[in-house]
Amino acid sequence: MAFMTNLISNASRKNRFIAAGILSVISIFSGVAPKVTGSSGLISWENTAYAQEYTPQEIYNYAKAGFEVEMLRQQVYQEIKSIINQQPPDITCDRPETLNSIPSNIQGIANNYCDRSRKIVQENNLSIQRFNQLKTRYDQGGSFYQQVQQQLLDLQN
Repeated sequence: MAFMTNLISNASRKNRFIAAGILSVISIFSGVAPKVTGSSGLISWENTAYAQEYTPQEIYNYAKAGFEVEMLRQQVYQEIKSIINQQPPDITCDRPETLNSIPSNIQGIANNYCDRSRKIVQENNLSIQRFNQLKTRYDQGGSFYQQVQQQLLDLQN
């Protein structure tokens, strides 16, 4: 009888390993992770955000692109301010509604700014998506922020 219990127990462990392997593969490819709860072994699925890592080269590229885009933004800001004689509206290049809602006499300037910003990012070997991911990381502060700040100091010297 003990032999049968061990055999069933071992088979159960093997099935758990197989199931765990399959669930791991699914979670890697889908960004959704399985969560096994309690002794009942019930499985639920949860969205999981994985931390995006970054390389020293990406820190350099982001710092350089960010600096160049900021210089362009300040120039465009002043240009728009001199045309409309007031604070320029928010221009968010990845949100077309912000471009469509600005006065028509500055839409060309805003569109040109967005085009030039995209080009700056791409010339610094980053996709727009990756640049935005790194911007989010930068805005959170922490180690990435500090490394970018140091890189900006290095670029100015």
